[in-house]
Amino acid sequence: MPHNGDKHDHAHDHDEEMDEEETLVTLTDAEGNELEFQFLETVEVEGQQYALLVPAEAMEEDEDEEAAEIFIFRYDVNEDGVETFSDVEDEETFAKVREAAEALFVGEDEDDLDA
Repeated sequence: MPHNGDKHDHAHDHDEEMDEEETLVTLTDAEGNELEFQFLETVEVEGQQYALLVPAEAMEEDEDEEAAEIFIFRYDVNEDGVETFSDVEDEETFAKVREAAEALFVGEDEDDLDA
């Protein structure tokens, strides 16, 4: 699960009744390119929320969600409801978030097998 470059802002009202699997987020990279991601899930590590995002084109191209590359961003929402996605620069924190994300997906896979 890679992480990359800069702080990104995106306005989105979480009060809307929308399935997170269908939520798209547009982020702007350091070169000014707009990249579209599918918002998969959030995980909490040490009291901080982290967003798990997958490039939208990867989700369109690959039917197998496990094959898609997942990006991890620190996730905050300010008083105005503006979402902020920023890089996880601390490698130790990133490792903890990655471990929590992997545990989440392993749990979902087991639930799918039990159904």
